[in-house]
Amino acid sequence: MNKKYLVLPAALAAAAAVVAAVSLWPTELKKLREQNLCLGMLTEQTAGLIQDGKGGAVVVEESIPDSSGSATKAADPIFSTICFVSRKNADDKSSARLQYTLDVRPTDTLNDRPKGATPVKGGLTGWVDRRQSEIQLPDSCAKEMKRPDARYITVTLKISPVTLVGRDWDYTSLMKDSRTVILEAGENLTKQYDCAG
Repeated sequence: MNKKYLVLPAALAAAAAVVAAVSLWPTELKKLREQNLCLGMLTEQTAGLIQDGKGGAVVVEESIPDSSGSATKAADPIFSTICFVSRKNADDKSSARLQYTLDVRPTDTLNDRPKGATPVKGGLTGWVDRRQSEIQLPDSCAKEMKRPDARYITVTLKISPVTLVGRDWDYTSLMKDSRTVILEAGENLTKQYDCAG
């Protein structure tokens, strides 16, 4: 067989090997999403911090709204997924109580800090409140997350009314746990996308 006819198959095989190696190479995004909950944002221990005091196993659902009207599915579901963290009811194993939600959004304006909310600190811009907490990821994250048209990327934590009623006696502890959850989410996202400030 003529050597010039072997060059193309050899080049194609080498290119396929490179593509396979790159897609299988363990990135921080893949590693955190495999190990953690909420698209890699939270460890199981941190996910269970915010709770209504009634016990029950932690149940996490990463919900992507129906995109039947969309022509193409997003390659990265981070902006189209809401993470619901619930607790199973002891008396009815099939039902659960929503504790909080966590989601990531591109935006051009940040929400104002509510009266009584405290700054999040920990190197990120944002605030923590009883009902909702919000942080802004470092400026470089919008580009790394393929959203260069957005000025900011925010992570929002919304506490369920069930949790608020259950923790009515201890808002200081609830806000401390909310701060831990939102900071871990932000830290893990900046690791996934290599966009720490």
